[in-house]
Amino acid sequence: MWRGVIIEESLENKSLLKLAKIIETNKSTLENEAEAGTLTFHKIEVDDAKKQEFLNNARASIKDKFYLHICKDGVMIVVYRNKIFEFSKSETDKINEARNYGEARGILREQMDFEALIDEPWE
Repeated sequence: MWRGVIIEESLENKSLLKLAKIIETNKSTLENEAEAGTLTFHKIEVDDAKKQEFLNNARASIKDKFYLHICKDGVMIVVYRNKIFEFSKSETDKINEARNYGEARGILREQMDFEALIDEPWE
């Protein structure tokens, strides 16, 4: 089972949530972005059978300046608008490429602690 987090407000099309099982929902703010207001964080699970459909929809649904991630067995998939990165913790070049891509889209570096999320995808 793939595990990850979706910020509801990051989605242009909320039907993506129907492709995942919502485990828990919390309201919070993003690191160093209190002015953005309270956001809805969904801890999710995605079955292997729905993974590709989920990723295809996520790539088209996520707004610019956001990302979502899913992880399983030491592998992380990060989805930006029209771009997907997949890597393991040891692939530092790929992690840095994904992080740099996010920064170029206006995402704060401290919001992309991919190495920690690979181990704890719901944090």
